[in-house]
Amino acid sequence: MPEQLQPLEAGAADLDFSATLRRVAAEVLETMFFDEAVAAPCDHGWISSAASVRLTFAGSHCGEFLLSVSPEVGRSIAPAFLGIEPEEVTAGESSQVLLELANILCGSVVSQLWPDSDLMLEAPELIQVEGPIEDALHECFLLPEGMLAVSIGMCKGTGGV
Repeated sequence: MPEQLQPLEAGAADLDFSATLRRVAAEVLETMFFDEAVAAPCDHGWISSAASVRLTFAGSHCGEFLLSVSPEVGRSIAPAFLGIEPEEVTAGESSQVLLELANILCGSVVSQLWPDSDLMLEAPELIQVEGPIEDALHECFLLPEGMLAVSIGMCKGTGGV
């Protein structure tokens, strides 16, 4: 995890991030997971029971990406992605699909936000969280099965989103 994440300023950056994240999340979830993600008001009571993944990135921009999915979403995305029946999915496969979803979303979002940047994504890791990254840009989505939340925070001195 980056040692210090800077607060991100509200305003145009929030709108660009929100628009980019909404578009990317909708595209990724529809094309790769056969699911529909609709931006939704945030209510983070579910996050403490969520499966969460943290992914850090460095290079021309430095920061942290956090993905959380409600238990119901966690159970539904793996079979859709793998093209198998839900009862055939192992816990390991479910975790791997969640790590891959975080990798895909983070890579797509940072590529859209900073197309000329030179970034390296670290390996995603499963973690337990109580809520989104503080002082980060954040969006929540409603899927037919439950909730998905994404946060992105930047290291101090690397510029905002």
